[in-house]
Amino acid sequence: MAEAQQPPQTPSPSPPARPSPLAAALPYLATAVAAVLASLLIQNLLWPRPPAAAPLTATPGSASPVAPSPSVAPSPAGAPAATATPPASSTQAPGTVTAAPADDALLRLEILDLEAADRRLWSALYLLRAATQIDDAIVALQGNDLAEADRTLLTAYRSLDRAYAVSAESDKGPIDTFRMQLSRIRDDLTLRPEGADRRLRQLRQLMLSLVDEGS
Repeated sequence: MAEAQQPPQTPSPSPPARPSPLAAALPYLATAVAAVLASLLIQNLLWPRPPAAAPLTATPGSASPVAPSPSVAPSPAGAPAATATPPASSTQAPGTVTAAPADDALLRLEILDLEAADRRLWSALYLLRAATQIDDAIVALQGNDLAEADRTLLTAYRSLDRAYAVSAESDKGPIDTFRMQLSRIRDDLTLRPEGADRRLRQLRQLMLSLVDEGS
């Protein structure tokens, strides 16, 4: 009796393998990391960090938070580092701010004093020249040479004009008086020559007195 053939047995399907916990959590971890990075990026854009203190030495290509001075040109790439110079006002002593204007004012006063002394000197020289020319006119009068006396007095009048032009304001009045007196003496020279030498000596003495006062 033949043995009954049994139908072949089909293997039963095995249950699917369960994924590991780490592999299952990877998508969530990636989402969380992306969210953190996005949050940090937004914070940097909305609330930037305070600028750090600028170093004293600026290197090429480095961004400095402090605006560069207009007088300092940026260094090209590869050039040696340029050392920042502090403002001049930060190194000045408290009492040296008005030193330069005070020195300028003192220098202007000294220049004005020198110019005034120069005017007095030239005025004295022209007055002395006019006094010498008056002496020559007196000598001509004593020799009865009225033409030479008149010519010499005219030269003395021109010297008084030059003395008036360069003299100080306080001396212009007396010098103008000398010119008027000399002009009257010249006008009276042809009509009344007597006493002209005496009047000329008096005028000469007034001129020398003015020179002595200015010296």
